[in-house]
Amino acid sequence: MGFLSVKFILFVPVVLVLYYAARKSGKNELAKGVLIAASMLFFVLYGLPSFLMLVASCAVNYLFSVFIRKNKKPVFLATGIIINILPLLLFKYLNFFGENISKIAGTEYTPFSLILPVAISYYTFQMITWCVDSYRGETDKVTVLDYLAYVWFFPRMVMGPITRHDEFIPQLNDPAKFRPDPENIATGFVWFTVGMSKKLLLATRFSGASVYGLGLGSGLGLTEAWFCSVAYTFQIYLDFSGYCDMAAGISKMLNIDIPKNFNSPYKAESIGDFWKRWHISLTSFLRKYIYFPLGGNRKGRVRTYINMMTIFIISGFWHGANWTFIIWGALHGVLMVIERLAWDHLKKIPKFIRVAVTFALVNIGWVFFASPTLTMAVDVIREMFKFDNIMPAVQFYDTFDMGTIPFIRYHLNIAIPLFYVVTYICLLGTKNIYEKKYKPNLITAIVTGLLFTWSFLYANGVSSFIYFQF
Repeated sequence: MGFLSVKFILFVPVVLVLYYAARKSGKNELAKGVLIAASMLFFVLYGLPSFLMLVASCAVNYLFSVFIRKNKKPVFLATGIIINILPLLLFKYLNFFGENISKIAGTEYTPFSLILPVAISYYTFQMITWCVDSYRGETDKVTVLDYLAYVWFFPRMVMGPITRHDEFIPQLNDPAKFRPDPENIATGFVWFTVGMSKKLLLATRFSGASVYGLGLGSGLGLTEAWFCSVAYTFQIYLDFSGYCDMAAGISKMLNIDIPKNFNSPYKAESIGDFWKRWHISLTSFLRKYIYFPLGGNRKGRVRTYINMMTIFIISGFWHGANWTFIIWGALHGVLMVIERLAWDHLKKIPKFIRVAVTFALVNIGWVFFASPTLTMAVDVIREMFKFDNIMPAVQFYDTFDMGTIPFIRYHLNIAIPLFYVVTYICLLGTKNIYEKKYKPNLITAIVTGLLFTWSFLYANGVSSFIYFQF
């Protein structure tokens, strides 16, 4: 039962009613039970094997965290982390390591037929935070129900944001959040609708062009290569931030605030600024649980740069078992090091140039991220800097599926570039939705209702979110 299904859209109000009914009865534990049961049902409908893997991981992690709390030794913490990582290494990376070791050894490798459990990358990190925080004595007073509600919370279970227990569990036990808040419900519904429309009305428009570009590779011309790469740049942001807006909206309706995962990343003035705005919860996790334990920036300049490169390579590898992701992470790490070395000069460059250059560099990075092989990524990037085949082919315009719209179908060569320009202006010029206050009024109700209805009509025919595969 994905976020984009009609079943899910009907599932959410049922959960809200049951949750607040439990709250009204005065039984806080019952309300937590409703969230846990809803999350279990949500996950079971993704597949029983994935659900059983989640249950097993949660049980082992909780029991081991209890042991860690009573025996606070680094070796036990390290063992707990390894236990959490092993299933991820097995299901996600076994074939990657096997294939590469076989290439080095000059032998044949037969891949194992392994199905990646849903959300394993996210809940693995979630459980590592629990182990570390247990070692630090921060989870001593947390109950089993608190733990299960925290790990299984269905709005952010599949694709984040990655949440620490101290950001989530206190809200479950806060009496001020026990009653339904009309303003939170209204705000949450607006966020949910904005996220759904980002995915269904905008991201899907760009998806055809990005697939088209990756399919042709070296057959693209200059303009097509840039148009197709930027299409993916727009698509992945609208897609992933759309999911996060929906997750934050459902949570808000439940009076729970989850961490903000995006803050207008394409307004970034540098790669460092980009990572303060993109997938913020992942950046926060890598900084707190890997970068700082490695020494952060406290052990000299060279060690700082090595630590930076380490977390970016880990970030890339976390996304997928492919050299393309590793190169993507390493590229961002190299750019971060260059920025650190040259920042005194770079900061003197006018802001609009820094924003444009950062966008272009991020866009080139996304080519590696989106490509199934390094060869295809290099082919696309090579075309981006070859001055031939300037005009896009007709097939490129057809990927946007706008040929049936009156007037536009006769002017696609103007309408499509204009669509790009308007999208980019909106990404640069609009405020983050979390910065706005949404109070119930007629205009907000009408606009939200129209957007929701329009998006709802597309709900069942759209593929899952890009980050679902991670």
